Amino acid sequence: MFFQQRYLRENRAFAGLTGLETIDLPNKGFLSGIELRLWGASPAGTDKPDVWLHDRITKIELIVNGSKVVKSLTGEQLLALMLYQKTPHFGHDMKNVNGVSSEEFFYINLGRHYHDMDYMLDLSRVNDPELRITHDFTLGTQNGWTNGIAMTAIPKYNIVCHLLRDSDVIPKGYIKSSEVYRFTSAAAKQENMMVARGPMYSNLYLQSWYASQGLGINLDHYEINLNSDDVIPARTTPQDLESEVVRKYGLFTMSQELYGKGGQAYPWPLEMAKYFGQIRHGTADVGLCLAVIWGNIATIPFKTVSTGAAATDEQQVDLTSIGTFPFSVAALPYFDPWDERTWIDSSKLGDFWVRVEEAAGAGANAVLKLLADEVVTAYE
Repeated sequence: MFFQQRYLRENRAFAGLTGLETIDLPNKGFLSGIELRLWGASPAGTDKPDVWLHDRITKIELIVNGSKVVKSLTGEQLLALMLYQKTPHFGHDMKNVNGVSSEEFFYINLGRHYHDMDYMLDLSRVNDPELRITHDFTLGTQNGWTNGIAMTAIPKYNIVCHLLRDSDVIPKGYIKSSEVYRFTSAAAKQENMMVARGPMYSNLYLQSWYASQGLGINLDHYEINLNSDDVIPARTTPQDLESEVVRKYGLFTMSQELYGKGGQAYPWPLEMAKYFGQIRHGTADVGLCLAVIWGNIATIPFKTVSTGAAATDEQQVDLTSIGTFPFSVAALPYFDPWDERTWIDSSKLGDFWVRVEEAAGAGANAVLKLLADEVVTAYE
């Protein structure tokens, strides 16, 4: 019994700067996960790191039987779920530095975590499995951040399937991940985000990935509601949610290398975090200050070392963030994805929703999303 890492694409250029790339997958074997290794050249515009390589992957989908969704996530959502599924961004080279290489390694788990022996997709029981990658490398804006520059060179990618071979293991099923509900935020808005009845759910996630309007800004309370207020197993604020997520999943770490100007705000991959680092190349007598992030946007604080005054110079910096809510995604800690006793069989409920109460100062442009991990044990 062994895991085969089977290359389906190697050093393959996308067909264009925008479009849809479709990759046929094998028709047999137990699929544990799929690697997408992506690399390209950051565009010109040294102080404009608002749009990263992962933002330009607008949708990653795993489809079977012609139209059945197994996975459907944006690039940011996939990176966030990787962290929650204990699949670190090892070797993940997040750069937005003028005209140099940028790499990002994505991994699509079909189980609860990397190489889960209990949950895998049995490719022999589905038809026409394929991976679809929708991309727009010309993006200059994304989700309310507007200070970006389009790429001009077409990136390349590898696709690697992780298949379990020569195994007597019979998987219980696989984990489907997708967005199940969304609404546009507004001040003091209340929304019952209905969750479809029928599936077994092993995890739910809230996301508000919009400039200056992350979960910590827009969310006042959330609650999980079963059978029309009969059972409310969780109700909390974003601050309490942050604490619970850290206790269950630990602190996340992400590293970046970028050009940025002091006093200019940029999107940050961890909504609630502290970051520290060093100036790799920059102006003499300018230093980097430690910053605390509340929200998903941060101003890089440079200072003139000799005077202590704020500096607005342009610098190349290496930054490491430690915190939670990656890309403003918060797993709802009612569930333990590794303990099946905590999963919700929604077929046994009258109704099931996540009720969201937004803050009085919530913005009007953010889209609050609900993502779900569904446990699929029966093939159509």
